[in-house]
Amino acid sequence: MTDIKLIATDIDGTLFDSDKNYNVKRFNDYLEKLHHQNIDFAVASGNNLDHLKRIFADSPNIDIFIAENGAQVINKQAVLFEQFIPNDLVVKMINVLRANLQLDSMSLSGKKASYSESLENLPLYHMGNLVKVDDLTAVKDDIFKFNIQLPADDLPTAEDFINDNYGDLVHAAASGFGSIDIMSSGVNKSVGLHHLTKKLPYDLNNVMTFGDNTNDLEMIQDAGLGVAMLNSKQQVKDAADLITKTDNNHDGVLNTIQDFFNF
Repeated sequence: MTDIKLIATDIDGTLFDSDKNYNVKRFNDYLEKLHHQNIDFAVASGNNLDHLKRIFADSPNIDIFIAENGAQVINKQAVLFEQFIPNDLVVKMINVLRANLQLDSMSLSGKKASYSESLENLPLYHMGNLVKVDDLTAVKDDIFKFNIQLPADDLPTAEDFINDNYGDLVHAAASGFGSIDIMSSGVNKSVGLHHLTKKLPYDLNNVMTFGDNTNDLEMIQDAGLGVAMLNSKQQVKDAADLITKTDNNHDGVLNTIQDFFNF
């Protein structure tokens, strides 16, 4: 059996159900039991840190937040890793995306705030720190990633366009709810985990990960035990060591933890 020292889970489509809720009491109970076994727990998400702290206010004992799809790693309030997109590349990609894709919306996720020129079609649930600006190319902040919204049928084509033509500069991954996240090339949740485990007395072989979408793919592949949700995209299931017996609407993550650790 894999010696698990850290569990890292995605949120939307994974730990959270389709109404963006999770079983707080059961989760907190398992978190306490994991800590008694010296097992850390991480949330690994495309969301920004402000949002993650807000939605997990009822679970203050979470050890680690891997935010911005791996571009920011926070361990017990200490910043372990941050990777920003160079400012000139931010401007270049804004122009590329507008010229080549039929966008419903575009926003930037920065260290100080999130930014957009319009509030229409934005995933506002994820953006408690949103600032409306006149021109995204003029934003003065350290930028972790882009988020673009497109019709669901256009997501795979848009993701391939970005990675095929600009993959040496940026990395695009679908993150659910009609969104694509775009980070610096080489940044993903697995990279965030790698930087985290360099500071800890274990490595990726001691990590269990849960995910459902292509922005979870690398951490599913690289972990000692990669777990795909029953509701995952087939690409994620194909990369996983294990598939949950129940989906995100039926406590798939918590049920798997219960079975694995005999809770």
